[in-house]
Amino acid sequence: METQLLRSFMAVVRSGSFTDAARELGFTQSTVTGHIQKLERQLGHQLLDRFPAGAVPTDFGARLMVHADEVLSAEDRLRAVTRSSGSRPSGTVRVRAPESLCTYRLPAVIRAIRAREPDVQVWLTPGGLDDATAAVRQGTAELALTMEPRGPITELTSERIGTERLTLLDHGARAGTRTTWDELAVRDALLIEEGCGYSDDVAAHLVATGAIPGRRSRFGSIEAIKRCVAVGLGWAALPAISVESEIQAGELAVLDGPGLPSCEIHLITHPRRHHSEALTVVCEELRRHWDA
Repeated sequence: METQLLRSFMAVVRSGSFTDAARELGFTQSTVTGHIQKLERQLGHQLLDRFPAGAVPTDFGARLMVHADEVLSAEDRLRAVTRSSGSRPSGTVRVRAPESLCTYRLPAVIRAIRAREPDVQVWLTPGGLDDATAAVRQGTAELALTMEPRGPITELTSERIGTERLTLLDHGARAGTRTTWDELAVRDALLIEEGCGYSDDVAAHLVATGAIPGRRSRFGSIEAIKRCVAVGLGWAALPAISVESEIQAGELAVLDGPGLPSCEIHLITHPRRHHSEALTVVCEELRRHWDA
């Protein structure tokens, strides 16, 4: 069996699209379609269901994914062994990370990687804890970063590489105001959508006060929360890196309130997949960034 057939199959599964898989692999869509059809004939099973929203693996296709991943990882390891010792790292590393890291931390990391190894490319996709670990588990990302009050509980390889400080925020006129959880609980709070560990912890603190609560609004975007806080629609708890410029400009103010634990930054990879030289370069630069 040609391993390229398996690579085309896995690319379609990752993207859910024959067109996107062809773009990723550098083929035409008809070539990828031909690969899938040939693989289905060889195995005697339909591997993908085609829906208007995209292609998804059948039951047999889902079982094949595990074995295909092992075969392709073995091939990647073999290629790495036979590659010339003088060659430079190259390839694409797909990274899943929280919005705040994608926006405020990772651009500097990517610039440093490009300066060090121009042939290493990084594809960045925002995602929370569940999305990030699922992407690594399913092979749609080689690496994930999580930013949570506690390290993730997972069978994947997890390495703590740093921390990010959280801060309580209000509109600029309330700079330096002292407050408590009891006082915060009765005010309107602007929180990240459920599933964000640090935001869920804040919500738990508010519930624990037993106070009659103010409104609790959940947002999918840090930028949206910042704009709402700035015009006095409520207070928020956000990563300090995401609000530095607004604090300096006086648009947002730091509240003198109850202490918030720092979020741990964990680097997540798959323990059974081959770590390419490109992935090693990205991991090293991430560690260097948080060590600085």
